[in-house]
Amino acid sequence: MQGRAEGGRVAATRRRLAAALMVPALTAGVLAAFMARATPAGAAVAPDQSATGYWMAAADGGIFTFGAARFFGSTGALRLVSPVIGMAATRRGDGYWLAAADGGVFSFGNAAFHGSAGGVPLKAPVVGVAATPGGQGYWLVASDGGIFSFGDAGFRGSTGAIRLNRPIVAMAATPSGKGYWLVASDGGIFSFGDASFFGSTGSVKLNQPIVGFAPSASGRGYYLVASDGGVFTFGDATFRGSTGAVHLNKPVVALAPTPTGGGYWLVASDGGIFAFGDAPFFGSTGSLRLARPINGMAVTRAHPGPEVAAFFYPWYASMPVDGVWRHWDQGGHNPPDDVGSDYYPVRGAYSSSDAAVLDGQMQDLVAAGVDTVVTSWWGRGSFEDLKLAGVEQAAAAHGLKVAAHVEPYGGRTVSTIAQDMAYLRATGISDFYVYLAPQYPASDWAPFLASLNGVRVFAHVGPDNQVRSGSSAAFARAAGFTGMYTYDVVAYSPADYATICGTARANQLLCAPSVGPGFSALRATGSSTVRPRNSGQTYDALWNGALQGGPDLVTVTSYNEWHEGTQIEPAQPKCLPSGFCYANYEGDYALSGPAASTAYLQRTRFWADRFRAGS
Repeated sequence: MQGRAEGGRVAATRRRLAAALMVPALTAGVLAAFMARATPAGAAVAPDQSATGYWMAAADGGIFTFGAARFFGSTGALRLVSPVIGMAATRRGDGYWLAAADGGVFSFGNAAFHGSAGGVPLKAPVVGVAATPGGQGYWLVASDGGIFSFGDAGFRGSTGAIRLNRPIVAMAATPSGKGYWLVASDGGIFSFGDASFFGSTGSVKLNQPIVGFAPSASGRGYYLVASDGGVFTFGDATFRGSTGAVHLNKPVVALAPTPTGGGYWLVASDGGIFAFGDAPFFGSTGSLRLARPINGMAVTRAHPGPEVAAFFYPWYASMPVDGVWRHWDQGGHNPPDDVGSDYYPVRGAYSSSDAAVLDGQMQDLVAAGVDTVVTSWWGRGSFEDLKLAGVEQAAAAHGLKVAAHVEPYGGRTVSTIAQDMAYLRATGISDFYVYLAPQYPASDWAPFLASLNGVRVFAHVGPDNQVRSGSSAAFARAAGFTGMYTYDVVAYSPADYATICGTARANQLLCAPSVGPGFSALRATGSSTVRPRNSGQTYDALWNGALQGGPDLVTVTSYNEWHEGTQIEPAQPKCLPSGFCYANYEGDYALSGPAASTAYLQRTRFWADRFRAGS
């Protein structure tokens, strides 16, 4: 919408978004005759799970990989003090942890070691392990329900001081990582933090004890499995079948749901795999002679690499280059010295048409560890559209990917966006971020988005109360979006990101939370809303919160939105003859002079590297 003051985005976003808005199928692991009975004719074809896989861990720490699961190491050749009792995997599938009965923890791949209880005298043996969403911590649980938390795993409570009817046998974390469940061998459920109670088998006479537990994809339900393969479902966890009526060679020891939530695997102590619903069979160790029994299982799914994307604005024009000022004069200012920003760029009041400027900006982004330039785009024929070719050329020269930030231009509808995407795909763009996506109902989006192939479409969601409650994620899933992003760096606290990414995961969406150094838009828009940079502490806190949430991507708001003061592009100290002095980065991260001007590029690189390292 070219006529409006784009710098008023935060307030406008809040106003506009506030107004918007079984039949079992056993597929492998048992006799063909039983398979014929369990799989009904005409059963729906399962979703493509070819990028999925699973690991199995034996009591000696030997690791067996199947499907897309990769081998990162094992303790199979080590002499262990206590047997391995379970495993947990990183969200990206690039590492895993093994936990031993004495509380020892072994980390492999990008799974970071955060501590163990190996040197602590335990009242009861450790029986389970669960990782936080961001992989920066984990919990161990003992058979008495005692909890040991490490890294960013918060202690939410335990049953360590309670006399239990039966011992605890497993635990699992909620999608947000702000809570967990413990399950006893009689199926008694103990919920802590934001983990909800949906029922139990504590008062039911079981044929065999409960040995495994897993939450549903949404966290609004869970599965219990007994050693005979009997499966019990609660909340929104759907029963897909069991081996309760089948004679097993060895007892079942664990259950793991598929990433889609449409099925699950059971694993026996000999490594036999029983797959139900949309769970593919990738193989087993059922026919192998194992040195030690299988004690744990974890599932992986292909995730996008740890990607960092930055929102980029190619909407600036200068009198020397373009014969007119654009955007620098916002708020009635008189460039080149007097500009519509609370900060002043090192490059001065530049032009987005200047190839040298674009080249330098792309160099900045590469140095900052950014992978994708999400360029602001205001419709076909707009000023930003005319600058797209230059942005793409400069980005390509530096190995950067370009995505389109589809803005709320005048006359925008789902139909026009469909045409826009076809137009932009012809230029090589395959990622789209749709600002104010909930302007249109999910029912309008769904037919169009379902027809797309080879692209990712992210929904900008809000307002913030709907994001926190999960209703925004439910909208994005119903509409058919690939993922969701927040853009706003004022409304959210670091603690919100775990909830945001938890609701995204619960709805099978990619989570791309937005982080930024601060917000200050007085000179451009007159807005009194400010989120101070606090010498860099604001940026660090938001980045840290985002990583703890276990994101698939991190989006930076922004590289160069100077009107709102969210930019990480280099700024310089400058005063006008009137006595007004622009804000600057002096002293941020204890830097001064030229080093301070690039402080936020340097810090973006620091956090991008941590994101890629998985810590």
